[in-house]
Amino acid sequence: MRYRLLLAGLALAIAAACRREGSSGVGAAGLSADGLARIAPLLQRYVDSGQIAGAVALVARGGTIGHLEAVGYQDLGSKTPLRTDQVFRIFSMTKPIVAAGILRLADQGKLGLDDPVAKYLPAFGTARVFDGGSASAPVLRTADRLPTISDLLTHTAGLSYGFFGNTPVDSMYNRVTALGSRISTVAFADSIAALPLLFSPGTRWNYSLATDVLGAVIEAASGRPLDRFLADELFEPLGMKETAFRRQPWMTGRIPTLYLAGPAGLVASTEFDDQYEPSAQYLSGGGGLLSTPSDYFRFTQMLLNGGEFEGRRILGRESVERMMRNQLPPALTPLNDPIVGHEGYGHGLGGAVLVDSAKSGLPGSPGIYRWWGYAGTFFWIDPKAGLVAMVWTQLVPGRANPLEHDFQRVVYSALEN
Repeated sequence: MRYRLLLAGLALAIAAACRREGSSGVGAAGLSADGLARIAPLLQRYVDSGQIAGAVALVARGGTIGHLEAVGYQDLGSKTPLRTDQVFRIFSMTKPIVAAGILRLADQGKLGLDDPVAKYLPAFGTARVFDGGSASAPVLRTADRLPTISDLLTHTAGLSYGFFGNTPVDSMYNRVTALGSRISTVAFADSIAALPLLFSPGTRWNYSLATDVLGAVIEAASGRPLDRFLADELFEPLGMKETAFRRQPWMTGRIPTLYLAGPAGLVASTEFDDQYEPSAQYLSGGGGLLSTPSDYFRFTQMLLNGGEFEGRRILGRESVERMMRNQLPPALTPLNDPIVGHEGYGHGLGGAVLVDSAKSGLPGSPGIYRWWGYAGTFFWIDPKAGLVAMVWTQLVPGRANPLEHDFQRVVYSALEN
């Protein structure tokens, strides 16, 4: 019996208070009704405390969505209830999708993961490492080797993001990234290639614009714009009909308001709107997609299935196994970086991989593959438990509260075996 029917009285009471909308399929998914019943109150506490406007939660096990629910509001000013079919800015949750795009090309024999990036983007043919000085007068040395596609997939290429760091190299990145949506994907990658590396490829891990560069690699290797390639090779085969880089007419009224976490509470923001406009040239492989929880579930379930979804093979099984396996050497693992968000993680291709569950302090087994988006969209895949879970809101910065951690604890309390 459906969860709403089992707990109709409770659902009506909570709906009046938190304006939730959703559905559940408890039983076949190996999830307990009692455990899932803790999700709405958890999300409601975050809404009531003013930490978030609203959130959508999805839990699936054994390929079945056992819980899909929205709590709170898509806009606080109008008190418009949040729905489960809202279109979210998923920011860095774009990265696993682009990583899968690279693996799709590798499966087709159109590139190799150990290929130098310069094979596809010649501007990366010279690699120089920052060795002192200032942003305006840097001292450079030749890198030990050129960065590879694999280095980009694991954030070990020596690139940076700019606003996450405070080195002279980060200052140079901030000047380049200020170009925003006004240049093409390949032109942006070329501008990154002109900057010095923070370190020789393969020697360190540093969260970076590497996946944006991978978007340009996809364009070069496939001969198609990034959005067209992903639509042809991933979104259409997976039935992801509501995932795109640009705001579409059918998205009207479905994109929740983006909020900033300010000292006096949540403040509505239009800071990132330009990148989703149809006129924007730049396609951010590292953070540019709009999507829905149901669409993203199809992608994550494909990974959990070893590259297949609804009888169709999207990626080779070995490619998916490599993607979801830690690729960092012991000297770099586990990562001790606030960007990762949990202790005990290494890095696979496009996302983090749990290598030490004791250090994470959270339930779940080694092998969990997860990542998150800048505006507070979180997901993880637990292969051992056959589990996919995600909780999505629209709050910058996304780690302004421990929602993901609290949600993870509640989800594991709902597993029946």
